[in-house]
Order: sequence, then structure tokens, then C-alpha cells
Amino acid sequence: MKKESNNTQSISSFFGEGTFMKGTLKFNGALRFDGKFEGEIITNDTFIIGKSGIINANISAGSLFNSGEVTGNVSANHKIDINAEGKLLGNIKTPMLHIQEGAQFNGSCEMQRDRKAKEDILSQESSEKNNYLHSINKRRIKIGAGVLAGLLIIFALSNISISLNIIDKFNNLIEGEDPVEIMQKGVSLKESGMTDEAITAFNKLAHLDLKDPHIHLTTARAFMEMGLEDEAVSEYKKTINLNPDNLEPYNELIQLYKKKEMDDELITILKRTIEKDNKNLEMHLDLVALYEKKNMVDDAYHEYKNIVQLSPEHEGSLYNLGEISLSKGLEDEAVEMFKRVIIINDKNIEGHLNLANIYYKKGLEGESLNEYKKVEEINSVHLEAANNRGFKALSIEKLDTAAAEFNKVIEVDEKNVRAHLGFAMIYGRKGANDKAVQECKKAIEISPHHAPALNRLARLYVKQNINIDEGIKLSKEAIQINSNSPEYLDTLSDLYYIKREFDNAIETINKAIWLKPEDIYYRKQLKKFTTAKNTKK
Repeated sequence: MKKESNNTQSISSFFGEGTFMKGTLKFNGALRFDGKFEGEIITNDTFIIGKSGIINANISAGSLFNSGEVTGNVSANHKIDINAEGKLLGNIKTPMLHIQEGAQFNGSCEMQRDRKAKEDILSQESSEKNNYLHSINKRRIKIGAGVLAGLLIIFALSNISISLNIIDKFNNLIEGEDPVEIMQKGVSLKESGMTDEAITAFNKLAHLDLKDPHIHLTTARAFMEMGLEDEAVSEYKKTINLNPDNLEPYNELIQLYKKKEMDDELITILKRTIEKDNKNLEMHLDLVALYEKKNMVDDAYHEYKNIVQLSPEHEGSLYNLGEISLSKGLEDEAVEMFKRVIIINDKNIEGHLNLANIYYKKGLEGESLNEYKKVEEINSVHLEAANNRGFKALSIEKLDTAAAEFNKVIEVDEKNVRAHLGFAMIYGRKGANDKAVQECKKAIEISPHHAPALNRLARLYVKQNINIDEGIKLSKEAIQINSNSPEYLDTLSDLYYIKREFDNAIETINKAIWLKPEDIYYRKQLKKFTTAKNTKK
């Protein structure tokens, strides 16, 4: 039903959904409108537009909170707040503007100093009309959600300007005050610098069982501005529980938890936020950083997987996932991650270094050397550059030069496996087999299951004809790590030969020949083993 009005009101009221009004609406106090209105709205106080509210009017107010649709120009003495569901098409003037994420605003904005309140716009109508409506006010009205302190009843009185003064209806409803009015007063007190009084008002709101998330969010923000962080946390939680789909309080609570270093609570709210907005990369990165800070390795591992799925070229996350995979013994997965890192950034020296070390540990000497050389190209003074020079000198029998390079590495990094194996090779060639054995054992202690170190030690046992059973165990482990190394197979075949297990020796060396048929050495080994077997017969 269409209502014509030119109302002068002193109210704390609510126009429900389905209401339609046209004309000029003037009032004092706080009014919430969830219906449709056309015309002009004037107040010095608070005008709240609900989600279903559709307003086609110019508005002059003290404060405007909009969750509906407004078409028209708006002037507010104190502030304008457009909620996530809100839409405003028109120009605005206000000293304070807050637009939530998801809100729509199309128009110009003029920020101005807070103006003095306009003179009281209420006019007194005839006592007959006031008395007529006053009889309605005596009925108590229960307000759902604890927010609305009144219900404005509209009468279609032809050619009559209606003055509604129904504040008496709501006396003692919530300790005599409307929560919306308390909120508006609290905001005004805070903005006026009356902090203690504002705290009292917002504390009163906080202790009411309210169901309006906007009031709790406003209260939380007010507490934050006044330095009451614990109280703000409580109000943010209420806001989220009442409206879990609005991400804004999540984000504000996240920042508060960060400030207070409340890591456990921060993890919980980040996980809830990600459930609502799974594509928010920043939230994922914040969460994984907390997991790493608290040494929650498995959680960090799974979160990094989420991140690289969301952002496949996020270099830092790929690298970190590679490192965690490596720490969990997932070397193949680590290799994949580090390869992706250097595809994105070929100058990522740590990516190349990790690949080189993994390849080296597996006995993939060609692949590892290529990566070590790349490390040297990026940083010519890197320790692995000295190792590269050491092995190059070793290859041309410049043993003292090689030793000097490996020593440079050990002085800085005494746990560098590559340098220890370099020394083992030098000692072996000099006939200092005991020292060579010690270097191999150091390497294995630093990096267990290191194929080149295992094979080097087993080869030294062959050379000295000692610890043959232990040598077989070491050699088998090296082959298990890298079954495609003819060098490792040759070591094992020699160990079998020493034990006079000629069939095992022949079978093993044939595998080496199959892998590298052009190498004459392995064929000579086969002939030696076969001859020994025949001689034994």
C-alpha cells in the first residue's frame, strides 16, 4: 500500500520490509528502514537502511548506515558507512566515510569538517493527533534480534501530516534504551573525544544479547580505536558467528591477532577465512608462515601444496615445499620442486645447489656436476666453486692443488660431504688408505645413505682386502640408491670375487656390461671372474 507522508518524528523506529512511503520524512532518534521510500529524508540523527531497503531520495542525516540500495545524494554530519551488501548511486558529503569490501558506490565524494547539528527539525502537531497515537504506544512490542527498539505504525490519513512520538513505548525495553541509539551515541562520544563515556556506551552494547552483526562490528571497531583490544576480539567473534559470510571482520580480527601475537587463535581464524575464500594467496602465506614458526612441518607441507596449486609460479613456496619434501625423505618430489624453481628463476642459486646435492647423493655425478657448475656461474666465490676446482685438479693428478681447494671448503663448512670425499680420493691415490677410510666414514656420518660415500668406502675395503662382508652391505645399499651405476656394480662384483662367490660376481658384472657395453674394463672383469670360476672347478 502506498503511503503519502510529510512526517516530523522523535522516534527510535523500524519500517519493515513491504512498507512503501513517498514524500518527505523527518525524524529524530535512530530509524531503520527495510522497505521502499521515494522523496526526501531529513534527520540530525541515525538513519539505517536494511538489506531489503530501497531508497530513492536525497538524504540529509547525522549518520547513515546503508546495507540496502540508495539512489540519490547523501549528506551526513558525522559519517557514512556502506556495508558489504550496500549500494549507493549518488554524490556524498561527509567528514567520515567507511566502505566495506563488496559494497558498491558510484558518485563523487566530498570530505568535509563535522558540521554543527542542524536545529531541531521536529514540529509539534496537534495534541489530538499525538493523543490518538499515544494510545498505541502503551502496547509492549517484542523486538527480534534485540536491535529494534520500536515499530512505527503507518496510517493512511488523507491530507494529514502525521507526527509520531512513540518513544514511551520502548521505555525500559533494554534498560530503557535502544541498542541502535546506544551505538550512535557511543560513536558520537568517541568522535567527540569523550572516551570514557564512549567506553561505557559500547560496554553496555557488548553485554546485551544482540543479534545484529553490524552493531557488534561497529562496537569491535570502536573498542579497537579506543585501545580495548580484548573487548574488540570478543565483539569480532560475535560478528563472525552471526554473519559468517562477511569476510571483513575476519580480516580485521586477523590483523588484531597478528598485533597481539596470538598465534594459535590466528591459525584458527586464518583457516576459517580460507574456507570462505580459498583463493586468497595472502591468507595461505600467513597460515604457512605460522606453521613454520611453530614447527608444524606436516601442516606446512600440505599448506605449501595448496599454495603452489593456487599459484604455480610462486617461487618461494615452490622452494620451501622442496626443502620440506627433502626433510621428509621425498627426494623425487623435492627434485620436481627445485626444477620448477630454476625454470622460473635460473639465478636461484639455492635451487641449483639443492638439485646438485640430491643428484650427488644419488650418485648421478654428471647431473650433479652440471648443477654445481651452475652454482659457480652464479657465484664464483661459492664453496662449491672451490670443490669444482678441487675435483678438476684431481682429474689431472694435481693432488696438492686439489687438497688446497678442498681444505678451503672444510675450513668454512666442516660438514661438506663433497669435500670429504675429495680428500678420501686424494688419500686413496697416495696410498693413505686408513685416512681415506676415515674421510668416507665422516661423509656417511654427515649424510647417511650417500651413494658415492658408500661405494667409495666399499671400494677401499676391496683395495685393502678387509671388511668384505661390511663392504658387500655398503655396496648393496649404494646400488639400491642407484641401480644404474656400472661403477657400483663393479665394486660389488669385486667383493663377491674376493669371497670366491664367482657366480654372483659374474651375474653382477654382466649387469654393468649391459649398462655400459662399450667399456672394455668390465669385459676384462667378466673374463677374470669366469677364469677364476673355471679354475676353481
